[in-house]
Amino acid sequence: MSEVVATVVRDVSPGLSGAEAALYGAIIAGAFTLLGVVVERVLRLVGFLRFEAYEWEKRFTGALNNRNEYPEVEPAQAAASAERVDYRFAIDLFNGKEIPTGLRDIKVVLIREDGEPLTSQPYNLMSLRHEELTGRLAYDTVDVLNIPPRQFVHIEFRGSFDNREAVTALTSAKWQRMEFEAKRPKRPLLGVLGSKTYRKTITDPENEKRRGT
Repeated sequence: MSEVVATVVRDVSPGLSGAEAALYGAIIAGAFTLLGVVVERVLRLVGFLRFEAYEWEKRFTGALNNRNEYPEVEPAQAAASAERVDYRFAIDLFNGKEIPTGLRDIKVVLIREDGEPLTSQPYNLMSLRHEELTGRLAYDTVDVLNIPPRQFVHIEFRGSFDNREAVTALTSAKWQRMEFEAKRPKRPLLGVLGSKTYRKTITDPENEKRRGT
């Protein structure tokens, strides 16, 4: 390629010697090669991490009783007597890039109209197991999600907000939305930027009204 470029350089600048044309040709050819590598890498990084949440459900419960259970509280009585909020939902993620990506530090966040956001670490609903020592059902927390290129990842979550603040917000409609939050890895091309927060809405009050919940 450098010889072709050198010929073009000599044609454009006939005053250059053969050695000078060859040198400039090599420099220009090297620059185009480097540019091609950069463009190819950028194109591999182009693409969105698509997110879809569905099957959102919540229920209000009381405190842990002597049977090691959290008794359900009807929504009409929740404002007065519920102590916590259980939830479950499913998501589909699609990695539009040609390289793998992932998410870590996964949380469910309740954005309130009054007060700071409330956070909860969800569990993988498909990791359900029976603990022999305690006799209770248990789940694994979802710490990391690895997403292959050009593929879907499906996962079902459950979790809880173990506080009255969440009950108050959800029963009084003083909340803005429920969010899925996680950290994305450093961008390989611009690694100095560090991790980036990934936020997507799971549900909001308007969606709850449409669903009749």
